[in-house]
Amino acid sequence: MKNLPKAGRTAKGVTSQPLGVRLAPAEVAEVEAFAAEQERSRAWFLRFLILRGLADYKREIASKSTH
Repeated sequence: MKNLPKAGRTAKGVTSQPLGVRLAPAEVAEVEAFAAEQERSRAWFLRFLILRGLADYKREIASKSTH
């Protein structure tokens, strides 16, 4: 993974509510390792993954509807 530019804190009001996520111990360790590598918090990294996954999912849906 390439290094991402350092971003400031999430703007106040951006997150509407916290979400609980259940992960296997190995998955938690992997998330924590990647977050540390990026010098980010675990919460920031999980949000990053969710937003990236949502974008990929939306592209996938859009490509299916055009075929």
